Amino acid sequence: MATTVEHDIEELVERIEDLLEEHRIDEIRDLVNRIRPQDIIDILERLDADSRRKFLSLIPSHYYIEMLSKLSDDTLYEAVIVKGVSKIARILADMPPDEIADILERLPVKTRRQVLALLPPWKMTEVVELMKYPPESAGGVMTTRIPVFSKEETVGRALEKYVIKYQLGLYDKVNNAYIVDSHGRLVGVVDLRTLMMVPKNKKIGDIAQPPPVKVHVLADREEAARLVVKYDLMEIPVVDDQDRILGAITVDDIIDVIVAESTEDILKFGGLIETVKGSYLTAKITDLVKRRATWLIILYILESITVTVISRFEAMIASVVALSFFIPLLTDTGGNTGSQAATLVIRSLATGEARLGDFTRIIIKELISSSLLAVIVAPIGFTISYAISLNFPVAVTVSIALASIVVIASLMGVILPFIALLIKSDPAVVSAPLITTVADITGITLYFTIASYLIGIIK
Repeated sequence: MATTVEHDIEELVERIEDLLEEHRIDEIRDLVNRIRPQDIIDILERLDADSRRKFLSLIPSHYYIEMLSKLSDDTLYEAVIVKGVSKIARILADMPPDEIADILERLPVKTRRQVLALLPPWKMTEVVELMKYPPESAGGVMTTRIPVFSKEETVGRALEKYVIKYQLGLYDKVNNAYIVDSHGRLVGVVDLRTLMMVPKNKKIGDIAQPPPVKVHVLADREEAARLVVKYDLMEIPVVDDQDRILGAITVDDIIDVIVAESTEDILKFGGLIETVKGSYLTAKITDLVKRRATWLIILYILESITVTVISRFEAMIASVVALSFFIPLLTDTGGNTGSQAATLVIRSLATGEARLGDFTRIIIKELISSSLLAVIVAPIGFTISYAISLNFPVAVTVSIALASIVVIASLMGVILPFIALLIKSDPAVVSAPLITTVADITGITLYFTIASYLIGIIK
């Protein structure tokens, strides 16, 4: 199969659109066979709806094994409609249960039930078991196809079992065997390479090492990802309340989790109430508008407070017009400073570096660093404002207000994510636009309050 490079995608899209328009089906099929499944996904995202549906019908079924889990929600549903429920069920039957569960969770309930009913009974049982757990939990991303042996078994017997099940395709790609006691509780792990090198007559429990870490089946999948990164693991075992092994999360799934969670946090921090699932290119315009409109309206209403504050100081602005020149400078600096602080804190919370108990330490650190930043920006603010206004009282007011805004906006950027955490909300929900808006309100209030006192005294 030929390799497709990214800069050829646009040319391929144009070529496929031309072939579809001319109904040259055999040429399309021949072209598809020379394109990797991963690049087919990129092409699908760039085709219009009508061309995409036609193209989906011409993609070989074996391509879908690699493609289905990576398609956007809308394109996935289109694929089910175009290929038909029975054909999709046959494709899914050749995929690991954890991937099937993830795909089915993204389909409408009625379609999901239809596909499930057409899966082989033993496969359906595995999938239904996985679908008991929330998609965002460790159980929702784990695989149950892992080698599990009793601690009383010999290494030789365990290897015999492993080889038979491996040949039958009953294991996913894993690195460890998991050792349990008579109650199914996890007592240790053994690297598969180590298992093959030790004497066959040894009890497997004697060579097992305690698991460095494990995760509860209902824990957030982000917690599992943090643990894998922290302990530099290739996979992590998943257990229930009684510490019984239920499955494991492998590093390839962890990578998917990290990408998904990072994307979700970025979108939330950008001010989207509900994140865009799948590809932006295939997302419906109405969905994008709905996800963005709510925040825009909320922020507009909040920003109206800024207008109210300014109107209260109308007389002062009329007497010292130069004060109005610096409103954008101060509000933008406050928003940028608050967003910087919030980004650092939210990242620390997301990676597990910081916790709720670290609030005091972080607030002190931010107070010191923002104070130093204030010392740096205040003289610059004075110089620029004096050069523009040629008014000494205004320049002093701007420099003091600028320094104060930097400190206060930084502290708000720290406090708001912790408030979100305290009320058990995602800190990323404290989005950059919200922080900017709050910084605008407090910054403008502070600016004119300082001006009302300082200008009268200096004059």
